Amino acid sequence: MSSIKHKTDTIGEIQLPASSFRVYWKYECNNQHKETIMRAKIHLILTAGLLISALAFAQERGQSILPTQVSAIKTLAAKQGFTEAALNAYLQREWNAPLQRLSREDGAELIRLFQSDNPPSMYITGTGKKTLPVVTPQQTEGIVKPEPQRTTENVGSESQEQELILVEILEVGMSKRFHLVDGNIIQGTIKSIENDLCHIETIDGLLKIPTSSILEETAHITKKNDTRYVGPVLKETPEELILRSPYGDVVISKKDIKDMDRYHGGRRVPWAEEKKTFYRGEAVLSDVMMDPTAFPLPANTFYLSGLSLGYGFTDRFMVRSSFGSDFMGDLNLHPLIQFYHRETGVSEVGAALGFHMFNHHPMQSVVAKYAQYVINDTLNKSINASGVDVSEVLAGGSQQFYWETYLVLSSRRSLASGRGKLGWHVGVKTNSLLLSRPALKTAYSWDMKKMVFPFRAWAAFEYDLSKRLKLMMNMWADNGHKFRDITQTFEDYIGDGSPFVMDSPDGDYRMVDFDFGFLYAFGETFRLGIHFQEPYLLLYWEFYEL
Repeated sequence: MSSIKHKTDTIGEIQLPASSFRVYWKYECNNQHKETIMRAKIHLILTAGLLISALAFAQERGQSILPTQVSAIKTLAAKQGFTEAALNAYLQREWNAPLQRLSREDGAELIRLFQSDNPPSMYITGTGKKTLPVVTPQQTEGIVKPEPQRTTENVGSESQEQELILVEILEVGMSKRFHLVDGNIIQGTIKSIENDLCHIETIDGLLKIPTSSILEETAHITKKNDTRYVGPVLKETPEELILRSPYGDVVISKKDIKDMDRYHGGRRVPWAEEKKTFYRGEAVLSDVMMDPTAFPLPANTFYLSGLSLGYGFTDRFMVRSSFGSDFMGDLNLHPLIQFYHRETGVSEVGAALGFHMFNHHPMQSVVAKYAQYVINDTLNKSINASGVDVSEVLAGGSQQFYWETYLVLSSRRSLASGRGKLGWHVGVKTNSLLLSRPALKTAYSWDMKKMVFPFRAWAAFEYDLSKRLKLMMNMWADNGHKFRDITQTFEDYIGDGSPFVMDSPDGDYRMVDFDFGFLYAFGETFRLGIHFQEPYLLLYWEFYEL
């Protein structure tokens, strides 16, 4: 029997029978074969598992859209102005499939898109409109067609390229601002459309604009009653907008607009920027100098000035009070009721009736105001000319109930340029001396020949020089008016025994006079004005929604 020598590390060489080696070699081969088979089985199982998962995912991905998803998409699309046909056309164009052939995943993504802050609409979609053709400049009847323009808008931290959208609706008679692909903006009216050229009449002459150079202009408008319209702008005037909706043309008055976003060539212009075209001076006056207008404070608005405070209960009713007189014990209320109001997009007209009521008014101030009509019978002169102290003239109580009433008509209108407003106000006023006069001592009397009744008539004017700066002018006829310089005015306001009350007898009588000044609005709540007659300075704080 043959043997095989085997060398070990510690005890040297040993001899083993050859049959023993054959058994060992066979055992090792069997083990290696079994291990190879096991590995193959594991690999096969893993491969089959991955294949089954992929098939399951593909099957899930390919599942048809759910009926509930279809219903939700149709409802959301209808809110954006889509008809069923327009929705399918949009899906075929953007998703390469009609609604019923979308997958569940596509349906979920489409619902998310319609519920986003910038949903697709019937008029504004990614590539749903005609876009600028990729052509080189060429001559068309002497008009150079510009190269395609593209814009880059930032979305979050990413930049994406957006194609400008060309206009689809151009009609003779359209009158508005036309935005062009090269950045020009033209205000005019379409007179005719010939050979793909728009003949637009502007103040600078007749311009011929290729239709391929005019961008689409659409608007998303929410009215004050929460009605919402989406569509291209057909016509715009200072007073109204005309949109084309899927259901017909809609005329919307600008005074009724609560919120609006515009799209020029597909680029969104937020309402915050759009309001610049609805420019108005921030200083809206309820008084011009010392004379009221027919426009009360807005509802739920409180204001505080250097002479008075007030609160608007409704858009047509407000109450004011002279706090200086209140502090001196003469409680007073000045209600104003606007009994007529008419407003359009460019103009506003109102008429109001107002009252000033004082429960303990110092009659010395009334006599001091009309001192030229109180005669010293001994000297045959007015107490204003004779230098008699007013307190020596009155025979009755020094504090009595006193009232004034006035009627005022006001109008405001937008300027032709759309940049600001101008307004005018006319009014007449009288007081309780019309019916009864304070009793005087024996040596004094009222000159009824000179003063038949007390009156004040005024005509005021306001003009927006800029968004914050306003020019004011006022002319009046008042048989109790006295001119006083700035020193006399401030001494009467804070230096005498009745601070914050203008009741000094000093001054020179001028029945007819005028004044002008400026009012600057630092913001919507604080204004500072200066003019050249009493009280010289105007301070005004306004607080909303108290």
